[in-house]
Amino acid sequence: MPAETSMSGDQSVMPALAAAFDDQDAGKAVAALGELLESPAPGRLAALWHPLGFFRLELAGDESRRRYALHCWPRGERHPAARTLTVHRHAYALESLVIDGELRNRRFGAAPGGVRGPLYRAEGGGRLSVLKRTEEVAELEVVDDRLLGPGRFYAVSAADFHESRVAGAGFCVTLRRTSPKVRPGAHALGEFTSPPVLLYRRTPVADTLVTHLMDHIGKQR
Repeated sequence: MPAETSMSGDQSVMPALAAAFDDQDAGKAVAALGELLESPAPGRLAALWHPLGFFRLELAGDESRRRYALHCWPRGERHPAARTLTVHRHAYALESLVIDGELRNRRFGAAPGGVRGPLYRAEGGGRLSVLKRTEEVAELEVVDDRLLGPGRFYAVSAADFHESRVAGAGFCVTLRRTSPKVRPGAHALGEFTSPPVLLYRRTPVADTLVTHLMDHIGKQR
């Protein structure tokens, strides 16, 4: 899904964070993240709720134009939009590190006779995004299903459809890195009964939740 917020991070920290992701070293990634969050962030915008129920805080970019962001599913609190389409593929490749909690990631492949539905194309960004139904129909089935805990990395290519879920009563935080876009927008798998256009407005997250997230990450270092 499109990015929601922007933050100016301390660029002196980014090489260490990039190297930690390259090496899949969870300890070094969390340490670099802690330093980044402690650095001044002029122009930082509010964290926003994502239509799929978690909130997102974009951090900074590295010299290879890869972007880093935090995703958080607060314990027992979700803010999903109505009529969300959970199976989707991004316009970019992504890598994600589970910092705390558990997340189930399911990856889908093309399969005649599998789950079938129209593809929706994502447009917009920031606090407003739109999904528009296309003429294309996809048939997909699960090819990989993993429950991932703290310290685990996983990757999703720009060609792959996937779905990430956290139990409703659970708590989870992930640190995500995305590569530059390879196509204009993301896609989501809809149902034939879904409306032709779905509009999502993202709302700000309460300061107390963001503060709790920062404190929690600080304790992980």
